[in-house]
Parts: sequence; structure tokens; C-alpha cells
Amino acid sequence: MVREYLDKYCELLNRQIWEGFSAYSILVDLKHYLPQLKSEILLNCLNYETDKKVEFLNYVANEIKTYTQKINFDEKDLNKWLTAYNITLDKVVNGNIGKEPIYIALEGNSKKSEALDNGFDNHDLFMIQNDFMQYFGKLFATEVIKFCNENKPIPTPIVKESTNINKPFKDEYLKVFCKEISNERAIKETCFSLIYETITHYVPYFENEILENLLLLSTDKKDDYLNFAIDTIKKTEFSHYDEKIIEKWLKKYNSTVEEFPNFKNEDLIHWLKRYYNGYADSPNDYEYIFDIQSDFYYYAAGLEAQKMISFLESKKSTASKNIENQTETTDKIKWIGKPSQLGFIIGKLTELGYIDAPKRINRDINYTQFAKQVKNTFDVDTTESTLSKYLNLESEKGQETDRKFNENGFNIPSIIEVS
Repeated sequence: MVREYLDKYCELLNRQIWEGFSAYSILVDLKHYLPQLKSEILLNCLNYETDKKVEFLNYVANEIKTYTQKINFDEKDLNKWLTAYNITLDKVVNGNIGKEPIYIALEGNSKKSEALDNGFDNHDLFMIQNDFMQYFGKLFATEVIKFCNENKPIPTPIVKESTNINKPFKDEYLKVFCKEISNERAIKETCFSLIYETITHYVPYFENEILENLLLLSTDKKDDYLNFAIDTIKKTEFSHYDEKIIEKWLKKYNSTVEEFPNFKNEDLIHWLKRYYNGYADSPNDYEYIFDIQSDFYYYAAGLEAQKMISFLESKKSTASKNIENQTETTDKIKWIGKPSQLGFIIGKLTELGYIDAPKRINRDINYTQFAKQVKNTFDVDTTESTLSKYLNLESEKGQETDRKFNENGFNIPSIIEVS
């Protein structure tokens, strides 16, 4: 069993602020090592038969639990700190708080009174760090335990398997695909149009590799391989980017995302085919070429990543799909208002701190994923693409609905105001 990142994570959960660590440094490390730990767990699962895999996942979960049993903590204990620093818990955990007053308290030394704000003394500084340190440990330990439980195999009738030893799965094109959707620097060596052709060139080869692996792997290993491939793609830097990143360019060149990548606007095509290291009309061209082509590269990488993830998901066993889609098959809440009203209300609750929306790697809300979650919860007559625009209160559709609600006196206090 490989347990490099399991040991590292247990070490993080065992850290204490009086041993020289700050609450914020613990949070940063817990977030940084979580993806590596999940990958290590999935890789270990490939080495076990069904029964042993369950034992392994139980072992990891219990190992994590031993570091959190001493935590007797309630999120309400954080309310006084959140109120004092006028910040939400979601922003502390997921946002960039380097410029926020609370950063000094969470990163500061408990012996330095100059690190305090809002009239707190040294004892208060120790308490805020201790409270948040316990919360961070409980939060991320729960995430690991949940991940272990979600990846336990589904019990199946005992079937006598062939005694032939399975070949290890191939990952040549998995690596190539992930490299091509993570190679932003290629823009300075060529142009976006050629980069996108390269990405799509490898897609059919990767799909064939997946299908070949599924033929070679035994039944109880197939979903493990698919989960590993999905996890690998999700960890690429731009896998969660969506059309929001190119909205300003589409608007500027009067184009739509449906035209991608064969746009009708000749000026847009011109800039997407320009070479960064080629002839430029002026020095400013270099910056412009890189800006527009980078944004389209991020979108293309996210688009192809999500397509491949969907392809991998479609190959999972029926039993596995049923487990993952339980929330989709249960009765949904019937929404009788307009889709725009649902999007605005959910978006507003998110803005006010009541809902934790899914984030992209740059911590912006991933409205594509958010719309999917809302559609899985509500029975509403609209598409995920349209709903994502209503959820984004800064979009044109979101602002239009916002004005209608505000004109009729709509108001909900923030979570801090009522806590």
C-alpha cells in the first residue's frame, strides 16, 4: 500500500498552532494535498480485489478519524469571528483572503499583539486560530472520509473469474491528452487554431485507449480505472473553465459560443490564427494576441476535458451509475415560477453566503456545474445552459431579473446579519 499522502495528511491534521503553525497555513496545506491524497487512494484501490478494497477504504477512513475524534466543535463557534471581521465562512475557506483583515489574525503569531484587529487581545488571537484550526481539520477530514465511502465497491453476486492475470491499464494517451489541455505556454510558440487541432487530434486515440482498457480489465477494476482517469483530468489546471472566459470576446466580435471553433467573424478568426512569435503590426499586438488566445485556450481545454469526462462517466457500470445518480432519480422540488426567478433567488442566496456554489480552479463560481446541481434539485423547464446565465447575477440576464426584484422591494439579509 502506498501511503505517502495519507501520512502527510495525518501529519497536517495533527498539527497544533502552539507548535509554530498558523491556522491559515494549515488550511493552505490541507487544500493543497487533498487532490494528491484522493489520487493515491484511487491508485491503491486498483491493487485490491473487491473485499480488500472495502477494507482498505475503511482503514483510510478510520485512520483519518483518529485525528478528529478529539474535536468537539460547532460551526456556530465561528460566528463571532465572522461577524467581527465581516466575512463569510465560504470566503475564508475558498477565497483569497490575503487582503482581508482576518488574514492577519489567522496567519499571525499569537505572541504578537500588533497582529490583532477589532479590539481583540492576545488570548483572542489564540482562540480565533484554535477555533478555525479545529474547523479546518474537521472539514477536510470529513471530505476524505466521504470520498472513501463514495468509492466503496457495490456488492455483486459472486462470479468465478478467470485466473488469468490482468494486464495493467494503458495511460499513454491519458497523459498526452492532459498535457495538451494544460500547455498554456504553447500559445507563444504557435497559435490557438493549431493548438486546438492538436488537442482534438488525440481525442479519438484516447477514446480507443479507454475502450481497450475496459476490455482488458476485470469487472471489479473497470470503475476504478474510470474513476482514476476522471480524477486525473479534473486535476488539470483548466478543466473547469467554461464559456464565461470568452464572453467578452464573443460580444466584441458579435459571435456566439455555438459557432466555436468555426466562427463567422473574420476578424476573430484572424486573431485566433495569429502567431505570437510572428510578425506583429505593433508591440501592443503581442499582448492582445496572448490575451485573446489564452482565453480561448482555457475555454477549449475546459470544453474538451468535460467532453472526455462525460465519455468516461458513460462507460461506468449500471450499478455504479445508479448509486451516483440517486439524487437525480429521487423526486425533485417542483418549481412553478419562471426559470429566471429560480436562478436569481439561488444566485442571491449564494451571494449572501447561504449556499456554497462549486468553484473553478481560480475560485470563481463554476456556473455550468452550479446549474447542473440546481437542475438535479428542482423540476424546472429550462436548460442548464440558460439556467447558468440566470444564476450569474452579473450576467446580462441576471441583471435584468435583479432589477425586477429590486423594483418590488425584494430583500434578504446576509447570513452574517442573522447569525
